[in-house]
Amino acid sequence: MAKFFLQNPGFELGDRDWSKGTGWAISKDAPTSRSGSWRAVFTGAAEANLDSTLFFAVRPGLKVSASVYFDGAVATAGTGVLRLKWSNSNQDLLSVSSSAGIAFGSGYSQEVLTDIVAPAQAKFVQVRAVITTPNGSTWRLDDADMSGSLVENLPSTAKIQSHTLVPARTIGMFDPLIGVDKFTEFNAGMSDKWGGMFTFIPLHPSDDLGELLGFLERLGRIERFFAFDPDRLVPKNGVVNNMTVDGTTTNGTNRIPVKAGPVSSTALVVGDYIEIKDQYFQLKRDLEIGPEGTGEAIVWPSVRSTFADGEDIITDNPKMIARVTSEVPRRSDHDRWTQLSMSWEEV
Repeated sequence: MAKFFLQNPGFELGDRDWSKGTGWAISKDAPTSRSGSWRAVFTGAAEANLDSTLFFAVRPGLKVSASVYFDGAVATAGTGVLRLKWSNSNQDLLSVSSSAGIAFGSGYSQEVLTDIVAPAQAKFVQVRAVITTPNGSTWRLDDADMSGSLVENLPSTAKIQSHTLVPARTIGMFDPLIGVDKFTEFNAGMSDKWGGMFTFIPLHPSDDLGELLGFLERLGRIERFFAFDPDRLVPKNGVVNNMTVDGTTTNGTNRIPVKAGPVSSTALVVGDYIEIKDQYFQLKRDLEIGPEGTGEAIVWPSVRSTFADGEDIITDNPKMIARVTSEVPRRSDHDRWTQLSMSWEEV
């Protein structure tokens, strides 16, 4: 999972990518900046926030670190606190992680949040700086940073022209408890990995793939990106591929309403349908229901309730973790990138 950093972390681009609460200002003043010529300044009697405007995509369980330098040398009250705001897919606030804080009276000191674990349902994270109980004091702030297991969106100027999805080193283990071969990491302790190839073209004829090329080259062969199958929005009793999604388990041929229907302990195979959070998916490969008796579906290693449907795309809604395994072949037309390809493998 690639490490991505805040945009305009030292305020050298002015207000860009920051939202200022009451009392905050961003201005140029090299003598009072930690680095460069710009810094943020807070003067006020009441607590107010300085927020990054960018929502960085995450997923539950991954770790994020952040830091910022507070200068309370001229302050007579208050504490500089660094926070991470976690929100769900609708960008509704879930929770806030806060640092211990730096008391007034000292010059630039770094405040750090290290390896903070994203909570359940977290889809986005933002950085926030705040001066608590300031009582009219003046504080300065500079050189913010954030890194960790963040997800970068596929540039909007690119679209996927074609792709392949193939098994890579699929391994199974016989499970004596139920008497069958199992292929999931959760139950077998083994890997069921996939690989593939994506070819990208510009979304519009006038678009260029330079931003996408930069994105892929930043990831390189070691860093990772997320890929997943697009959600199918089909209501209960809706029709998918000429089949009504409303029935009980008929292994290999019909419908499986897990959310609204009874728990199934039957292994699912290609062709079955499954309902997860009001969305239906038709399975394109066999998987297990497990742990036994819970109705939880497993397909990708250590990532539960996720499905492959042959339409995988790169997105900020992760359902599989993969890494680039090749150089990025490219095609240009008069110095404008018109096609990029890459291969990848699940990790």
